[in-house]
Amino acid sequence: MEQKELDSILQVIENPVRRRIIKRLSREPGYALQLSKELGLGQPLVAKHLAIMEGAGLVTSSMESSSTGPHRKRYSLARSISITMDLAPNTFIERGIALDQGPEGRSPSQLRDRMRTAIDQRDDGDKLARLSEILQEVDSKMREVEKERLELLAIRDQAMQEAAAIAVKLELDKRRVLFHILDEHDKTAEGISESLNLREAAVRTILEELEKEFFS
Repeated sequence: MEQKELDSILQVIENPVRRRIIKRLSREPGYALQLSKELGLGQPLVAKHLAIMEGAGLVTSSMESSSTGPHRKRYSLARSISITMDLAPNTFIERGIALDQGPEGRSPSQLRDRMRTAIDQRDDGDKLARLSEILQEVDSKMREVEKERLELLAIRDQAMQEAAAIAVKLELDKRRVLFHILDEHDKTAEGISESLNLREAAVRTILEELEKEFFS
């Protein structure tokens, strides 16, 4: 991904409200009013952020008819992207990768022993030569790790798509709880109630129903 494109995406997602909306849309498409209710935010605020993200190409919308009122916009994520950033003294690496580029290769390796050997070199020229080789190999291995991560993300995305095809048959609150369980690996009524802004008693009932239907 070009630096200019990465900068544009980072500028959009730096806002925590937009990240909450993106997380919600990663589960399934939604409408501005629906999103505002689920996230506990004002509809004008949600609509404003959706417009910004749509203008940046991260979100897309389509008009749909409604049996209870006028046409409304249905929003969904438009892109699949992996963004990573590593920062430390003497290190700053940022990258953005479109997930549809496809991963290849894998297998990281440890370079600790070679690093110790390099540090023990008395001659600065020998030490620098060894350090240069280690840096080159580390960067190569990091690229391999990133490719493996992309492969795992692709598998996760496929698993979530299959789960979404099942979840779409459920009523809204039960669907939200199911997505929370799949995303957060959390089946506690307290945690789900707080995260989704649902009554704990209602969550407990939904959990019992989901347990009987899918997790028994």
